[in-house]
Amino acid sequence: LIFIFHPNTNCNCLLLLPFVGRMPPKSRQCNCCQKQDVLQICNQCKLVDYCGKECQTKDWKAGHKIICAKVPRAVTKAEKKIDSFQLSDYTTRPVPRVAHLMVTEAQALRGKIDEEEQAQSRCYDAMEMDEGSNEKLLTELEALNHFPLSTEAWGMIGHFYQLELTPRNPSDKDCSAKALKLYENAIRCAKLLNPTWTDDCELSSDGEYMPYWRALRGRATTLKNMGRTKDAIAQAKTMLRMNPRDNQWMRHLLSVWFLEVGDTEGCTNLLRKFSGMWCARLAYTDVLLQYVRWKKDDATEKDVQKALYVALKENSYVPDLITDLEVDEPDNGGYRPGGEKEAHVYVAASQLAWRKYPDAITWMKSQKYTTSKVPDEMDLVGLLKSGLDFQIECVHTNLLDSHGSNTSTLIGTQRRRKCWGYSSQDFVWPRQLNQPHKCSSDILIHHNDPNESDFSGWRKTRYSDIAEVPFWEILLRFYPDDSGCNEENESDDEPVASSQPKRRIKYENHGPSPPNCKECNSPGKFCALDKDCTEFYCSETCMKDFLQEVEPIYFDLEAETLKISTSHDCSIRTVDLDDAFTVAAQHMPNLNSVDISLDQSYVLSNEFASSDEKSIILSSIALKQFLEKTKTKLVSFSLFLDTCCGDKIKDMIDGGEALLPLGTMHKLRKLKLSNFVFDDISVLTACLSTSLRALNLDRMRTGGEMGGVMTISEVGDVLAKIAQMSDLVTLSLSDYPLTDMDLHSLLPNLKELRCLDISGSFGHSPHSISDYGLAAVANNCPRIQSLDINYHRAGTISGVKYLLQECPDLLELEASELNLRTRDVTEILSISKKLLYFRFDCEKRTGAPAHEQYIIQNAMKATKGRTVVGSTYLGLYPVNLSPGHQRNRERSMKLVEKSWQTEHEPMIHNKWDGVF
Repeated sequence: LIFIFHPNTNCNCLLLLPFVGRMPPKSRQCNCCQKQDVLQICNQCKLVDYCGKECQTKDWKAGHKIICAKVPRAVTKAEKKIDSFQLSDYTTRPVPRVAHLMVTEAQALRGKIDEEEQAQSRCYDAMEMDEGSNEKLLTELEALNHFPLSTEAWGMIGHFYQLELTPRNPSDKDCSAKALKLYENAIRCAKLLNPTWTDDCELSSDGEYMPYWRALRGRATTLKNMGRTKDAIAQAKTMLRMNPRDNQWMRHLLSVWFLEVGDTEGCTNLLRKFSGMWCARLAYTDVLLQYVRWKKDDATEKDVQKALYVALKENSYVPDLITDLEVDEPDNGGYRPGGEKEAHVYVAASQLAWRKYPDAITWMKSQKYTTSKVPDEMDLVGLLKSGLDFQIECVHTNLLDSHGSNTSTLIGTQRRRKCWGYSSQDFVWPRQLNQPHKCSSDILIHHNDPNESDFSGWRKTRYSDIAEVPFWEILLRFYPDDSGCNEENESDDEPVASSQPKRRIKYENHGPSPPNCKECNSPGKFCALDKDCTEFYCSETCMKDFLQEVEPIYFDLEAETLKISTSHDCSIRTVDLDDAFTVAAQHMPNLNSVDISLDQSYVLSNEFASSDEKSIILSSIALKQFLEKTKTKLVSFSLFLDTCCGDKIKDMIDGGEALLPLGTMHKLRKLKLSNFVFDDISVLTACLSTSLRALNLDRMRTGGEMGGVMTISEVGDVLAKIAQMSDLVTLSLSDYPLTDMDLHSLLPNLKELRCLDISGSFGHSPHSISDYGLAAVANNCPRIQSLDINYHRAGTISGVKYLLQECPDLLELEASELNLRTRDVTEILSISKKLLYFRFDCEKRTGAPAHEQYIIQNAMKATKGRTVVGSTYLGLYPVNLSPGHQRNRERSMKLVEKSWQTEHEPMIHNKWDGVF
């Protein structure tokens, strides 16, 4: 495996790529003493040489007997079991339906094979062992013994022969032949276990499919090592057809193989297909392709030069290695894109293609310099400011430590956002770069060398100390037309980052009036939760710099709603809710509602993030004081948490006790607390005011790590409190373990209910509402307009029909994954005369099968376009309607979408009010 470190980040992101193959050893040696005397080959395996019987005996005891005797016996035994394979000979167990998306189609139907999982576990153990070790090989054989059809085990033994075994004879032909047979056994086993896997189907590239993909790739590279390049190309093309996104990175190999056999058309089409996924390996292959096309009069020399410019942007080390072409395979390990090791990987894999066109190598040498070795000083500075990373050989000193000079090649830039590590707290921006460069003055270069772990350093040199800038004429010719190098330059007066992390400055009360505008000192009208402190502005004009942030967080002090919404893309690193609550309580005289939404990136710690990872500041004291101060003003309070955030927020707000003032707010009419965790159910019920008209308690949990599912008694306590809310118009209890009896005891007390969400748990759940529970809704809420009963698989067409007959005002019904068939949709849509939207999915967690979708289309036509049918997995079902009926359909969707929007309005309790 080759580890690729992603550049321009502050974390060690890794990408794993299998390497192409290995270079044959230079000469024959004794496999024991490494002498090059008169040698004899091992007569049984024909893979290694010995200088005599003494060395052969010694090596046999040291472990050669495993590869020479044990492997052939184990392979023969396993192949016989493949020939006589019967599923009944093994132990299978069904796969839970909730896990069907994580297994292959065959596993979902027949279940998982215990012996296969045991073999896979041993393969995982082998992956942790040293490559080429006897221990690893024995573990792989053990896996094969557990389950002779283990695709992973066959593939790993094939990999051992192909890449890990080191034969001492100059040719690895016999090794590759054995590896090929093992890979083909792996592929054969995968297809036996998964009969639908054909060369024409499109397969996933994740999870359970990975052993099959590894075997296919191994077969392709082995064919190439054996000199069967056309067969390797055919295998690679098949893989691309099966996996168009190419998660196996076959494009890197295939593009080179195309050029080895002279197929420029195939290479052109392949590179065009992946033009949006460029890297050094594809870029330099494109250079060779354009050169070949130029010599065929299909391109010009400028096309070749432009391709070289693009390639130099990706990696500037490759040209020197290509002109040498004596490159050994690099050791396995990590490399960063743009570094020398990446260049070695590419050249080792592509040197056969480049050797086929020696004139291309000569041409590349000629492009390094055509006149001088260094451009004019101002041209050089222009290149540095462009953001390109390019080589500069010079005498230089460290900007922060000028003691001692070095002569070496820098990979440099002066573009702030192209400097590696520029977003970290430790990054320093030299102020002199804010001024125009003066000739003969110091030239500053940010060293972006991928080969060094410390890549965030500035170097200082002078023009007279620069020895050479390879390919500067190519860079200078094409960078002005490169859109990536002509973005608007960063502001010259952008502040220099401090070398020490800044501590956020807390807001302090300055009296009854808000602080003055930061920019013009006028009275503040906007509060901005900025990076380092809470700032105030008088207008959006004065806060134009702050508004350059991605999704800036601020609120209008004259508004009625304190609205704060965070997202994963927001560039504000710290959101201080304590400051927001303090400011709102003191300086928002019109405040009557709160609407806060927190993304999990601000709540959950990220062990891979840099030192400036996102966070929120929220304390129980600040929240409770805010609610106490606004208890006579608030009519709506919404605090929405992203998934998995409940446990962290619970700790911040004392298990939910900071929210207790909500229960005493007599003006509060709308309350939304989603994804919360409470230490005790009594705290939750105490937060609920009986005067509420709209209540959302979706996905509520109590206690435990990440919150536990509510017990029957806890659900009963919540429902008993809700039953006292006689004016309730909207109720949402999504993902609650509700029963039919719960509905029969609750709903008789809620005569005003118009919108009800009692959707169940996604996936299988022991709690499900049946037709008896649907009857409780129909009998007690005849004027209901919106109902969500998704994921209650005990519900049938009988319960839905009765519901529609008793609730003639129903406008929206979500019934995904009930026990309904596609043909039931016709009957459902024919009963209701007002229904605008109906969500339907089969119980098998799919939309309607393609061959049955005409039934839904005919059902929608029968409503004259009034009812729109949607699917969780397929979106809206399409239908061809007459112009008049199409207008009906568009009107229905506009009404439904408007209701979804008004649902979030703080003063609206029934989302259908004001829609018509």
